Amino acid sequence: MTSSLIAVNVGVFAALVWLARSPSAVVSVPSDVLRWLGGNHALWTIADSRIETLVTSVFLHGSLLHLGFNLLVLWQVGPFLERAVGPARFLPLYVGAGIAGSACSAIWGRFVGPALSVGASGAVCGLIGAVLVLGIRTQGWKGPLAKQMGAWLGFLLLFGLAKNLQGGYVQVDNAAHVGGALAGLVIAASWKRGYVYKAGTARAVVAATIGLVLASGAVVYVRDRTDPYLFLDHQERLKVAMEALRAGRCDRARTAVQRAIRMDPGNPGVQRLRVDIEQECLEMELLERPRRAGS
Repeated sequence: MTSSLIAVNVGVFAALVWLARSPSAVVSVPSDVLRWLGGNHALWTIADSRIETLVTSVFLHGSLLHLGFNLLVLWQVGPFLERAVGPARFLPLYVGAGIAGSACSAIWGRFVGPALSVGASGAVCGLIGAVLVLGIRTQGWKGPLAKQMGAWLGFLLLFGLAKNLQGGYVQVDNAAHVGGALAGLVIAASWKRGYVYKAGTARAVVAATIGLVLASGAVVYVRDRTDPYLFLDHQERLKVAMEALRAGRCDRARTAVQRAIRMDPGNPGVQRLRVDIEQECLEMELLERPRRAGS
């Protein structure tokens, strides 16, 4: 599983660079490419209920350095944990911790300030948290394994905090780190010691986890091509609503303003525009009724 995850992450990054159509994407993948392939951004993830991006964003990386650092930690921690608990626990833990990290990032971004979040760091922190639990169970709090994993988590969190305080274009998503680590701790703590999956059950668990990832990617693909409002912010959605109203397309105007409200529910200007659109559309509909009756 560890080798497969590394291969998948490398393959996805190669696809990102190819889609960007620029060698500079190796250093920094354009944000629109990351969003198109399922990046996690609070503005869209929460407002448009893009739950699938909580999964797909775990397999996206913004640069070769970003990818390399995450895969280095995965290679250091993953094989040991996989041998200890088996693939049927390892893979769901990786994906589950990644989802938890993405969810924490989206929630944090909704209140503090939305930003595009991608990467396997939440999943990797979940693996570290799980190894920490195993170390405590087998060696105690003061055992070498618990100390090593505690040091890893401390380094990742302090590095992220220092980098964010320093400022600059590249920021570290500490919310994803914390969410992934907590998920790893909770999931590993729920494992029953000595319990071993039957071979058929193990294959079914792994297949279901892979199916979840593939299904999330399929949802991203479909929504990218069918939702006309998907990558519009609330101002752009309001513009669509006004243009539709001037064209007499009330259904489209109502849909666009509702999608704008979901993105910025506390904006009084958006609420007023919704009322104005509703009033104008009602007037249009009242004028249309006699014409329809006469025809």
